[in-house]
Amino acid sequence: MGTALIAAAELKVDATPIEGFNASIIDEVLGLKEKGLHSTVILALGYRDLEKDYMATMKKVRLPIDEMVTKVY
Repeated sequence: MGTALIAAAELKVDATPIEGFNASIIDEVLGLKEKGLHSTVILALGYRDLEKDYMATMKKVRLPIDEMVTKVY
């Protein structure tokens, strides 16, 4: 997953990992069981629509690191 996200960023492709999905439904829809496979992660890939996505050009806001991370020693 990490490598795929990094590769997508390098290629300027938007990527979003998705959690909380029903793996059995995905497996059934994609016919994975018959192929001896099962889903573990979902990664959405694509290009944003700059004309319709008003958030795409907005400045990113980040919390300071000390508010986001607690160091445990």
